[in-house]
Amino acid sequence: MPITTHRNQVKDLTTFKCNGDLSFVEIVAVIERFFQGTVAPPTNNILWDIRTASIDNLTVDHVSHIANLVNGYRAETKDTKIAVVISNNFNSDIAKKYKAKSKDALNYLIVFRKIDAATKWLEKE
Repeated sequence: MPITTHRNQVKDLTTFKCNGDLSFVEIVAVIERFFQGTVAPPTNNILWDIRTASIDNLTVDHVSHIANLVNGYRAETKDTKIAVVISNNFNSDIAKKYKAKSKDALNYLIVFRKIDAATKWLEKE
């Protein structure tokens, strides 16, 4: 499975470590399981580490659907913060598309190139 999940209850953090080719279906399934709390109650801080993943097969429609899905769940959990960590040679067009599709994404979603910076931002009150 290209997406593994790690929870740190003390930091109220869930990390999704992504490897290989990610599919739209898998991303949606992970998001739904997370926010629906089918495995454990959702944490307020989410880190998507996609430094070793490929999302080349995601379309603008996929990104729009993901943005709408997350925004729907966030209506219930306004404190959620999401950090996405990309590799240094990663084209962040997909992140820009997500922010464009999600009205308030700038308030809760930031894309980073360094995992330490992402972790610090998530730990800030």
